[in-house]
Amino acid sequence: MNPAAFVNHHSYAIAAVAVFLVAASILLRRRPRSVSVAALALLAVLLLAPPLYVGATGQPSAALGAALSSGRPTLLEVYSDL
Repeated sequence: MNPAAFVNHHSYAIAAVAVFLVAASILLRRRPRSVSVAALALLAVLLLAPPLYVGATGQPSAALGAALSSGRPTLLEVYSDL
């Protein structure tokens, strides 16, 4: 796989890991406290939520399912970087 295509396809994951690692190094620089660990857990949930909500379609998964099962004709466009 082309490295540029890999970085382009996984750019959100790369940025999210970078943000999490910087936050972890700042919060845990001294001794870890329960507030720091809770803040990191909250940050992890906030960074994981958008990809799970949007998915690969660019629209919420529930909206896509509702459009496909509505009984009306639906135009479905599929896009791939490959």
